[in-house]
Amino acid sequence: MNVKKIAALIVFCFIFAYAYGNSYAGGEMGGKQEATLNKKIDTKNLSGVNLWIVDLYNNDRLLYAVIVTLVMAVLGSTMAFGTDLVLKYFGMTVSKISHSE
Repeated sequence: MNVKKIAALIVFCFIFAYAYGNSYAGGEMGGKQEATLNKKIDTKNLSGVNLWIVDLYNNDRLLYAVIVTLVMAVLGSTMAFGTDLVLKYFGMTVSKISHSE
């Protein structure tokens, strides 16, 4: 592709993104209204860990995001380590792939 085609493609993408973004942000094209970020979850029927997580979500979103990220990292690492153990049990070697160019 030559430079003129790439520039035209980039300009087209920006125009499309601007028009598409305004249509859903309540812009001049008459789209949906934005949703509120202050949604609170009802805690009436919750107890234990579920109540703690929902209270954390309702009151401190930053700490909630940090804890969720850490839990996801721990669970992902645990699954990867468990997969390595299962593969080693069946005799498969798990190592880095060497690339040569």
